[in-house]
Amino acid sequence: SGEKVVSIPNTIDTHIFCPKDRAAARLQMGLPEKGRIVLFVSQKVTNERKGAAYFIEAINRLADANPEFKAETAVAILGASADEIAEPHSRHGIELRKCPHDHNAQQIASVYNAADVYVLPSLEDNLPNTIMESMACGVPSVGFRVGGIPEMIDHKRNGYVANFKDAADLAEGIRWTLYEADPKELTANCLHKVAMSYSQQSVAMKYIEVYNETAAMKKYII
Repeated sequence: SGEKVVSIPNTIDTHIFCPKDRAAARLQMGLPEKGRIVLFVSQKVTNERKGAAYFIEAINRLADANPEFKAETAVAILGASADEIAEPHSRHGIELRKCPHDHNAQQIASVYNAADVYVLPSLEDNLPNTIMESMACGVPSVGFRVGGIPEMIDHKRNGYVANFKDAADLAEGIRWTLYEADPKELTANCLHKVAMSYSQQSVAMKYIEVYNETAAMKKYII
């Protein structure tokens, strides 16, 4: 109590996670060449904390309400146990693609670059690296208003922050990102946010500021 607390985020390697040619990324990862791709990433997609059930409901809402979405959109899933959520999508005619699941950062970056929007409906989370990775590739994110996610996604600037556990609002966030927002503006805002908040240089400067401030305080006290 009464002590100053400074929060400094993790950093991300923007030499690996950076914008790349979308067509080449889709070809590399075996994803559809045309149409829109909605991406869901989790170490284990069936982990209840990651909100896959809300993701499925949001996608199905969009498919039921919008024939264009159903015809022109594929869902890409990166993570273990992707098979277990395939069936709910197939019933609504949504094309589901499972991406290779390994720890190759270059391949993971290609998956992000292949997508039009990244959706992370976590029910609890701190400052998820996947949102940093997605934004560093210039891809907007949609997530719930929980934990550190609203600190990362600036609502309707580099993505969409949906009301907590609200699948309808999550669907609206995906719809807004794909059909209403300016994709070039979203990409530019994503890259700016990463450069200012999560790049190696920006995080290093925050550490330097804390060290300098602490050193100055000690000198004053002495």
